[in-house]
Amino acid sequence: MMTMMRGRAATVAAALLMVVNWGTWTFCFGLGDRLLVNMTLVRNATALGAFCLDGSLPAYHLHRGFGAGSRNWLLQFEGGGWCNDIESCRERAQTRRGSTRYMSKLETFSGILSNNASLNPDFYNWNRVKLRYCDGGSFIGDAKFDNGTSVLYFRGQKIWQAIILDLLPKGLRQARKALLSGCSAGGLSSFLHCDNFARMLPKNASVKCLSDAGFFMDEYASSFCFLYLSTKRYLCIVIPLNSGYISSLLLTEEI
Repeated sequence: MMTMMRGRAATVAAALLMVVNWGTWTFCFGLGDRLLVNMTLVRNATALGAFCLDGSLPAYHLHRGFGAGSRNWLLQFEGGGWCNDIESCRERAQTRRGSTRYMSKLETFSGILSNNASLNPDFYNWNRVKLRYCDGGSFIGDAKFDNGTSVLYFRGQKIWQAIILDLLPKGLRQARKALLSGCSAGGLSSFLHCDNFARMLPKNASVKCLSDAGFFMDEYASSFCFLYLSTKRYLCIVIPLNSGYISSLLLTEEI
């Protein structure tokens, strides 16, 4: 009898987990129409020292707004977890999570990025930008690892700066309304860069920030939380080694 109850409990737990995961997927990535948007490589990134983990150029996808939304901007940080030590970052550098060389050059814009007014009534006609995630550290690093045989660039902070500098002359500096968003690891990025984003825009612009599934609590409730705590220590100690206000922000937290 106890075995049957455990079996049923496990089945229910698995079903709930699937529902939660599906809900997170739809919130982060959306469903519906299929709008494909070309990748833009940030050519000025080299001069700034802004590189993906493997040294490739960072990138974003921009779909232009129109009509009443032509001077409004929505920027979304891509999610994708973190690498949590040198070895996992080295492996990540050989995937689309650590290099634009492996990324699809066309990205589907759906959910909050959709241009379908019935599916995305608030932002369908805004300038919508997806910031590709390739630094492994939530866009916060400014460091380089080089042991003589391997080179890794933890330059998320510089990637953020390079993308913003590329977008400003494309109309971002004239923004009337702007929303900085992100999901999961990208949701954390939206917290960390919110104030900096607002400072780069006109003083009379309405600027908001949205973190979607970007809260990561210091609780030992599951094996994931142990992984998160160890990852956070790595992010604080290794990746943002020289990253100014970001490192000071993170390192003040007791971990």
